[in-house]
Amino acid sequence: MVQIPEEGREPTPTVYLKDGTSVEVPLSELADYLEANRDNIQTRTKKRRGPVRSKLTAETNLIG
Repeated sequence: MVQIPEEGREPTPTVYLKDGTSVEVPLSELADYLEANRDNIQTRTKKRRGPVRSKLTAETNLIG
């Protein structure tokens, strides 16, 4: 979800912590916050859809 900041306000990305809480940090302070709290930050990964290229290649081979 992309949040558009109000005019005059700095964007504040959300940082998710391992204890289940989330913190909004001003963009200007984000690098310092990430460095200071490296051990407490929860990493997130996106699920991949799968091998899309091989499916497209197979369909192309059937047509040609």
